[in-house]
Amino acid sequence: MLALVGLVLTLFASGCADEGNVFSLEVGDCFGAITDTQFSDVSIVECSEPHEHEVFAVWNVAGDTLPSQQDMTQGCIGERFEDAIGIPYDDSELFAAAITPSAEGFDNGDREVICYSAEFDESNELLQVAGSVLGSNR
Repeated sequence: MLALVGLVLTLFASGCADEGNVFSLEVGDCFGAITDTQFSDVSIVECSEPHEHEVFAVWNVAGDTLPSQQDMTQGCIGERFEDAIGIPYDDSELFAAAITPSAEGFDNGDREVICYSAEFDESNELLQVAGSVLGSNR
């Protein structure tokens, strides 16, 4: 398993007609590379086609205080990864990360955390994969 810490990305609302908005991502959606830490659109692709990421869980933060990004990522890795992928995160070859609400978005009611997977080679280069990781025991 890769010894990588969950990368946390912050959402900002904007729109682009030819791409999928991160606010509409659902479990099982696959998407292309993320090139910035602040984004709102991703290139959604069929999971059977080469892609970099797949959503494995979507959940809402409880309460009136925005948790730390580390806590939200742990909500993906520690609480949802095994149910979605089939094995514990520490035993997996996959990397997991979270797309989290920004402080401004949270104050405006955004509570959604999107958990997604990725895979890296030995040189820590992001790989394109084809097929779903859901239930793959990888």
